[in-house]
Amino acid sequence: MESDIKAAAEQLRDWFDNVSRLIDASWSSIAPEGPHRDAVVLDALRRNGRVISQNELDREGKLYTPLCYFLAAACRKLGVSLGVGHWRAALDNVVHLQDGRMSSSPEFAAIGLEIDRPAALFKQELDEAITQAGIAGGGSYLDKENRQVALGLAINWGMRLLLAYALECSISSSNRKDLAWIASLMAPLLAASGTSR
Repeated sequence: MESDIKAAAEQLRDWFDNVSRLIDASWSSIAPEGPHRDAVVLDALRRNGRVISQNELDREGKLYTPLCYFLAAACRKLGVSLGVGHWRAALDNVVHLQDGRMSSSPEFAAIGLEIDRPAALFKQELDEAITQAGIAGGGSYLDKENRQVALGLAINWGMRLLLAYALECSISSSNRKDLAWIASLMAPLLAASGTSR
């Protein structure tokens, strides 16, 4: 399973590098490198952060584009790129959470509690990180340095949400590298861990 996770992480790294490159090219058509481009990136970060925070999870994949733009803008804002290790950690986290949810669900039901779906849990964390980073319109009580830490956490939770969300969406496969493609990368990992989609 380790080699499967590594292979999936490499594919996700290449996919997101391409996503980031395309999004950055669209920003460069608006403004050249410098303060104006930084403003465009910040606007994209805020706009897509609000869209994510203000909308519920759906099964049609409506949050896919805002999530991609948000992740690209957040990475550019912090000057980071998402490597194989980042994607591998996200894949491990989603697979293990899915496993844990399946095994603990009857225990929760036995005491009258519901356990949220993995995508819902990651969205709650992402929404809170977006709020604490001060980018979705609400105020943050954190200083600048800690708001950057919160933005880093938003990237962390956004990656995991993207993976878990892909598993929950009902999108038919195509020749595109989109949510259905991400779900197809995840399916064998879940099967190997004993968790079905």
